[in-house]
Amino acid sequence: MYKFTYFILIILTFSTVAQSSIKDDLNRELEGPYLRGLIDSLGCEADECLENQSSYRIFKATNKDVCFPSTNCEFYKCMEKKYQCADVDVNYFTELAYPTCSTYVQNMKKDYFTPKGQEWIYEVMVCLQKGLVKECEVEGNCNQNTRKKKCDHIVDYTLNFHPSCYIDSGVGVCNLPLKDKINIWRTVGKFLTADEREQAYRVIFKCITGEENE
Repeated sequence: MYKFTYFILIILTFSTVAQSSIKDDLNRELEGPYLRGLIDSLGCEADECLENQSSYRIFKATNKDVCFPSTNCEFYKCMEKKYQCADVDVNYFTELAYPTCSTYVQNMKKDYFTPKGQEWIYEVMVCLQKGLVKECEVEGNCNQNTRKKKCDHIVDYTLNFHPSCYIDSGVGVCNLPLKDKINIWRTVGKFLTADEREQAYRVIFKCITGEENE
């Protein structure tokens, strides 16, 4: 009994160390090369370009505030506060992005994922957030003339952009151990809309056919 408990503790400790290392590496990149790229693209006239909020950070660009990507899910709360999509019945941030991201984090704590799976999750997390910043803030493609149109554009963009993050992040979803693949579906399945399920099936098809390596 004691040996089994000790073995479980070793596994959980290794899992925690692996998560910490992955997050540290990603945050160094965000606070280094990525931040410098945002400054080059959007400018920064504040003494400190990054401002801490209660649970997320804001990049103080020259003419606007930008939600700054991170290895946690609070980025989506920042995006909802900025774009207020739920007010126009577009619930992407409140009913899909944030709940899905949070469930991944909870399931990692339950040891649902291997170290490769954990690395993949955090890299996807950052990839998706960077994608939104690039689309909406750097390229300015979320500047439609009504809030509803802005939010609808965000949904359409993410639907098309997400598969590339899943396939290209870490070792790629197609190369993850079976345990991770099963628990990815277990994590996200209940949150997916019909359109998102279609995109998920396309990713599965690419894994089966090997198109992700082309």
